[in-house]
Amino acid sequence: MAVGLPRTPQLLFIEALNCFCLLNCGESLGIMFNTFFDHSGFALSATSVILSVALMMAGALSTNLPSFLQAFNHLSPAKWSLGNLMSYTLRDVAFTCTEGQQLANGTCPITAGKQVLELYNLDVRPGFYLTALGICVVVYRLMAYKLLWIKKSSLTWRPKSTA
Repeated sequence: MAVGLPRTPQLLFIEALNCFCLLNCGESLGIMFNTFFDHSGFALSATSVILSVALMMAGALSTNLPSFLQAFNHLSPAKWSLGNLMSYTLRDVAFTCTEGQQLANGTCPITAGKQVLELYNLDVRPGFYLTALGICVVVYRLMAYKLLWIKKSSLTWRPKSTA
């Protein structure tokens, strides 16, 4: 963990839960792409591209997305994970700066974690974001299971011959 961030049992549990959720969502996405495409290499590349774009849109690198991309971003577990992790870790943190980093009036540009959250538009309800991440896990896994079931049933079903 970074210097100065809180180290509490609650935060450790939240970080572990976020890792579990992101891992399961990525695995489910991989299952879906491997179900769609027969070539594993292409499925892996497509999954990698989708996950990379989702991480860029999550909120740390792109703070102002167009509305049509924001709609897709709500489907991404990375958005919900980043929102709850930043809120839980930065909300009560205080920052200092050196003389070389101070503004002309002698103050630091950012003095509180809440300012960082506001800067990135991530001053959110972390419990809601954690719940949304859990819902993403369930929905992604159900979609992967349903796609596998559809593919399996379409491969085993054979119409009766009339001849």
